[in-house]
Amino acid sequence: MSDTEPSANSGYETTDVNAVTLLGWVGLLAAVLVFSVVAAWALFDVFAERAARRDPKVSPLAPTESQLPPEPRLLVKEHDDLVAVRKEEEELLDTYGWVDKERGIVRIPIARAMELVAKEGLQSRPSPSSAP
Repeated sequence: MSDTEPSANSGYETTDVNAVTLLGWVGLLAAVLVFSVVAAWALFDVFAERAARRDPKVSPLAPTESQLPPEPRLLVKEHDDLVAVRKEEEELLDTYGWVDKERGIVRIPIARAMELVAKEGLQSRPSPSSAP
């Protein structure tokens, strides 16, 4: 035997793959895939029709979707909302205003309150007697 001829026990196939059979299997796989997609699409249409038939009729008195849901709502512009809340809080902390006009209770700015506390000190309660 010559060195170029494969022996019967060489360990590899001596023929190529049949191209017609391979293309047939690839075509069959593609056809099954296309059929599956079309069948799923049709099935979803059937399910959508069935769901539409079974849904109850909407009352004309029912709220429309354009109405806002009740509070608390989701924050859409969180940064802008936070800036607005902080501005309102700063305004309350840095201005004079009435808390209860009838009882004569007012609010003063934080800076002024700290000046008054530093100047006059805090009122202290009398310590309880240590008598038994």
